[in-house]
Amino acid sequence: MAGVIYQWDPNDWEEFSHSLLHSRHGVLNVHKVPADHQGDLGVDYYCVSDSVIYQCYAVTEPVNIDVRAQRQKDKITTDLRKLVRGAAEVSKLLLGAPLKAWVLLVPNHDSKDVNLHCAKKTADMRALNMPLLDASFEVLIQDQSHFPGKTLQEAMAGLANLSLNVPAPTPQELQDWEAGSPDLLVNAAAKLGKRVSGPAVGVAVAQGVEAFLLGNVLIDALRRSAPDLHDKVAAAIQRRARTLNFAGPQGGTLPSNILHSEIAALTSAIKESAPTLSDANAQEIALGTISEWIMRCPLDFPDHAS
Repeated sequence: MAGVIYQWDPNDWEEFSHSLLHSRHGVLNVHKVPADHQGDLGVDYYCVSDSVIYQCYAVTEPVNIDVRAQRQKDKITTDLRKLVRGAAEVSKLLLGAPLKAWVLLVPNHDSKDVNLHCAKKTADMRALNMPLLDASFEVLIQDQSHFPGKTLQEAMAGLANLSLNVPAPTPQELQDWEAGSPDLLVNAAAKLGKRVSGPAVGVAVAQGVEAFLLGNVLIDALRRSAPDLHDKVAAAIQRRARTLNFAGPQGGTLPSNILHSEIAALTSAIKESAPTLSDANAQEIALGTISEWIMRCPLDFPDHAS
């Protein structure tokens, strides 16, 4: 399945970047330039000791690679113009030290076109012969892969909001999973056949499989990038599963009512344990988990329901 994309709010990305830069340069060596009063000079953060400037930028996702790359290139061009216009003030920020690097810090960098744009802008900026710039000045783009995994995990744990965008599984991925899990499909069809009938059973099973795969990808993403949050979500799911095994499902006898009740209960439990996880992600994980419970147990519906 395609990679997970974080849906970053620009302010969240800027604060997240601040945490990453603290790890790289030291807490006392990273300075913020507020943009609320007379602009930010093309600078979000700077480090005097390393003579480097960072501009943070998160493209509104989801978009394709071409769109993401173009928006990143446009951001580089626009903010370097600010840097040139405000060169005198920027030099004061750096205490007169020549600037060695201007870095666009982004969540995802996945196009060589942006590297080529950085190279062109490096040459353009050097050609200006500005006193601000070191002879070795470079325009760079960096993303999360430039930081150690532990640094990313610690920064992720401090986020106020976390939202992930997971691409839907492809038809081939669905087909491959179904081909390897015939017993689970039979089990799901038998249970969901108590809620719907005829061709609708196959549709319901297919929707359940897709929800299960999406939920798994989200849980795996949390495990890699935010282990503490993952553990809280996993614990909430385990607690709800134990309750379901012991007390049975909520919602009466109608399968549709049981499903709505269990999805709502699990979503609520996940949000209570991991309040920084987005509502949409919490529901997607709950839907995937409920789908798995239908395929593997412990969730079933009364035989006499209709």
